[in-house]
Amino acid sequence: MSQSEKPPFPWDSDERFAACNFALGDLFNNLPSLALFEQRLHLPTLLCAAGAIAGFSAQRALFAEQGAWPAGTQVATTKAGQTFYFGDPLNHMLVPASCADAPLRLWPVVAGAVQAAGVAPPDLNAMFAHVSRTIGQDADFFPTPADAQPRMGGLALLRHAWPFARNCFEGKLSGKVMRDEGIVPQRWRPVVAAYVAHFGLRQSQATLDPVIGATLLMESAIYASKVDPTLIET
Repeated sequence: MSQSEKPPFPWDSDERFAACNFALGDLFNNLPSLALFEQRLHLPTLLCAAGAIAGFSAQRALFAEQGAWPAGTQVATTKAGQTFYFGDPLNHMLVPASCADAPLRLWPVVAGAVQAAGVAPPDLNAMFAHVSRTIGQDADFFPTPADAQPRMGGLALLRHAWPFARNCFEGKLSGKVMRDEGIVPQRWRPVVAAYVAHFGLRQSQATLDPVIGATLLMESAIYASKVDPTLIET
């Protein structure tokens, strides 16, 4: 992608812009290594991993704002005893509540990548409904596209990808040259992840239908945003 095609980054004027840029590069360049099977890149798994990182980092950023779950967050326990989080505060970390939030949220960035391919984005309500239905059935999460399934279920994939993503955000790869200044603030982590998703989705369109790619990515993000963090963070 040429420099002229690169969307402006919302963190460009932040004092930690360099840390965000390092994390963006580390995630984009190294995440494919987590989606190799028999030494071949599995594109649906890669897009689902990118979405899971974006969704879970959005949840963690929301929690970090107040050090607790904000008002409006709903806790649901399934028949199998699994805990998930719902509500507008979480949804608005992925889908903007205002135009001003649009560059900071995953959905507009993903939708923009689809529209750049000349097609309409997938139905957002249908994707949220699929995630809620799967959780309600106590089923392992897999996104809608039947012919482009990831190699792992949603929880296993998040557990697989998150430690690497956290290392990127905490400046333990390229950012380690900056010490503490290489750590990406919580508020920027889902934004960095959203732009990694954007670039990954644009790149995948040469071999994968953009609507299918966006569905894989967005449904995985919605699911990961609702997962009990005690199952992921150690």
